[in-house]
Amino acid sequence: MKKIIIFDFNRTLYDPDQQCLVADARLVLQALRERGFSLCLISRAAPSRKELITELGLDQYFSRIVISDGKNKNDFEQCVPRDSVDRRSSFVVGDRVRKEIGIGNALGLQTVWVMAGKFSDEKPQKEIEQPSYTVGSLHEILPIVR
Repeated sequence: MKKIIIFDFNRTLYDPDQQCLVADARLVLQALRERGFSLCLISRAAPSRKELITELGLDQYFSRIVISDGKNKNDFEQCVPRDSVDRRSSFVVGDRVRKEIGIGNALGLQTVWVMAGKFSDEKPQKEIEQPSYTVGSLHEILPIVR
């Protein structure tokens, strides 16, 4: 069974305010690939989003990149083949509890909330939005995701 990690793009891997990757993004992605995870990237559609991901050199880390207008459960399901994923050993990593974390939990995956930046004060409103883990920076997921 395959282990996957679905990453949100904006404010999880990329800081749109500073227009650069967040600290240690490449290091974390490389380490997780070396641990045998298949990585998927989910992003809201924006002008030149696909080009930006390529310019940043992120496309080399991901087996699938989903760019969507809505970033909804169906988009996440594209990264989770029904029969071949070990859901208990797979993760969704994002900065929004009401978006990525809620969807990840609904799919039966473990969830990691990167509670930093613009949405760090966005608290869960429903049980489904409770993250499995909360970290203050992307690098902090490495001890969690084994």
